[in-house]
Amino acid sequence: MKKIILFTNMSSIRKHWERALEKSHETLHVENFDALLQYLAEEKSKTIVMIDEMSVLNIEDVLSKLKEYPQAIMLIFNAIPEVYHASTLIGSGIKGYENSYINRDNLLKMLSTVEEGNNWLFADLTYFIINKYMQNKKKDEPDFMPLLTEKEKDIALMIAEGLNNKEIAQREKIALSTVKGHIHHIFEKANVTDRISLALKFK
Repeated sequence: MKKIILFTNMSSIRKHWERALEKSHETLHVENFDALLQYLAEEKSKTIVMIDEMSVLNIEDVLSKLKEYPQAIMLIFNAIPEVYHASTLIGSGIKGYENSYINRDNLLKMLSTVEEGNNWLFADLTYFIINKYMQNKKKDEPDFMPLLTEKEKDIALMIAEGLNNKEIAQREKIALSTVKGHIHHIFEKANVTDRISLALKFK
């Protein structure tokens, strides 16, 4: 069973995380940052660290110190996630950012995603980053585009523009489930697992 470090001093968040992970992961609860650093200094294997942002005074300082431990896969959680603030942390080495009270199924998907080396960001943050960093860039046609159907090409371009699934469905006048099916095929053909990775291919 994989071990995950839960760094929080909020009992409600700790209990929520422990209930979600009790059948799939071994959890170690840590409240003191120095204790976390000591554990990581001794544990050399890859370890997921779930950090409750509301339990630290300065998240940038925390992330700066954790850079000394490359084996730590850092996931940040906030009970009130704020999109712009979250976007400023992306370059700090974190692999994921989510709501502290993420439901069990999505938490397990998040953990599986980051264990495979990919990033996990909540939906609003994904759209914000695409809109902020992608829209003003010249979009060259990436090499996977010839593999797509015409409809898939249209949807891939809309994703690169920052449209969400509902907006794509409205523009294309198709069902939301159809949009999700197209996106699944686009991701497979582009060899990506998330919208940001797809948008980056249009840089």
